[in-house]
Amino acid sequence: MNSVSVRMSHRASRFASLGIVALALAAGLAQPRAVLAQGGARVSGAGISKVGRDTRKLTVTAQAPAGSTAASGTVQFIHNSPAGLSRFRGTISCLSVSGSTVQISGVVEKGETATGALLDGKAYAVTINGGSPQSFSLPTIGEAGAVGACSGGRGETVPVTEDGFRLQ
Repeated sequence: MNSVSVRMSHRASRFASLGIVALALAAGLAQPRAVLAQGGARVSGAGISKVGRDTRKLTVTAQAPAGSTAASGTVQFIHNSPAGLSRFRGTISCLSVSGSTVQISGVVEKGETATGALLDGKAYAVTINGGSPQSFSLPTIGEAGAVGACSGGRGETVPVTEDGFRLQ
């Protein structure tokens, strides 16, 4: 074999190896979804909504075991508007998935509104539409016990214009 044939052979084998790796990854991605569907629910990601002069970002990482809405995870919500900055971070204690609709709720660890009102210790609930196109509700926030577990956010929703959520 001359050097051109050896180089072509080497390139062909590298290309074939990459193809095999791609097939293995594709097969590997399908398997965890089946396992997670049987083993519980999981949502993760960050949805950013830029509409006019308002930017909202909801970041979620949560999981719940099969047959239960009791969840563990974290949430962060940021709303930057001409009126100011509202934001909170908290824990997720309830996760409910029905089709592409996800409802989460929990307790705010630290947060404040654009007017300076503290949200620490308050309960919250949010709804995510993980279908296409994706969207999320503005959070319902209230005193502990006043916001039902996995009750969902406000009726007002915003479209996800950047990034997005992954449901499993």
